[in-house]
Amino acid sequence: MYPVLLLDMDGTLVDSAEGVYQSMRYAMEAEGVPPIKREQARYFLGETLESVLKRKFGMEGPVVQRIRERFLPHYQETGLFATTPVPGMVELTRSLHAKGYRLGIASCKPWIYCGPTLQHCGFSDCFEAIAGSWHNGVPEEKTAVIREALRLLDVPAGQAVMIGDRGVDISCAASLGIPGIGLSYCGYGEPGELEQAGAVAVAPTAEALGRIIEEQAWAHSDK
Repeated sequence: MYPVLLLDMDGTLVDSAEGVYQSMRYAMEAEGVPPIKREQARYFLGETLESVLKRKFGMEGPVVQRIRERFLPHYQETGLFATTPVPGMVELTRSLHAKGYRLGIASCKPWIYCGPTLQHCGFSDCFEAIAGSWHNGVPEEKTAVIREALRLLDVPAGQAVMIGDRGVDISCAASLGIPGIGLSYCGYGEPGELEQAGAVAVAPTAEALGRIIEEQAWAHSDK
């Protein structure tokens, strides 16, 4: 039996940095605070908005909530549509689905954005389940969305593999007994982050990721 593949979205399936930059710049300017630079958008991909504003920009309290309230609708109406697929990932997910892999989304991206983003970027109906934050009581926390994806797919952790671009994807999966494969194409994380988190392999491209999955369709697959 082929394993279930759980995939992160931002930085794994899609490159959403430009849309996040546009919407965060709008929200911060509207609040009268210095806007982010384009290269700083990657900070928000893999962490919550609140934690990044506090850790990287020294903001906390009501201004953080106001920025969030401005960011979310702008992103839904505008920023989301600046998202592009990671090269080769549309083709890879279609191929994996055709070969019998079961695919699910496990993303901290708000659930309300996940479906429209997949549709906008040309991903077909390959995903049996979409687990995102702020839906079905799931918080914006990686372990929680992975658990939700397993629940929706009705599979145990022992049949799953996590694919993501940040250390948190790998470490949270590992905490549930799920091995993780890293994809470093977008470069949102720090150098060595995926390896340090315990990724069993790290792929630089979608093509390399496909080879790793096929090569390791694993001992794991007969559990």
